[in-house]
Amino acid sequence: MTTNNHGDLILKPIDTIKPPKSVKSAKLHILQDSGVTGNRHEVVSKKSPIYRWTDKNGQEYISCKEDYIIRHVGGDCEHGEQPVEAGTRKLLHELEHNPWTDELRVVLD
Repeated sequence: MTTNNHGDLILKPIDTIKPPKSVKSAKLHILQDSGVTGNRHEVVSKKSPIYRWTDKNGQEYISCKEDYIIRHVGGDCEHGEQPVEAGTRKLLHELEHNPWTDELRVVLD
């Protein structure tokens, strides 16, 4: 499976993990919303539900039995759409260092 690098989000393929019973499933999930600029990254499937959950360590996952897409909505749509192969993926957010607070923070475009 291919790793999808979609701007400041990465969908990294992993061995299939069974989603917990309380998992949210939908045909569209907003993975990141900048709020201020109106830009967002979302995954959408026309056929099968996409499952999204967070484990006890705060790691986010998504899984779908059919291929789906990740797309950038709002603003200039700089990342467009990318196909994503069926399977389970770890959702990784790009981080940046804030030199004034000496902390890492999630990049929001």
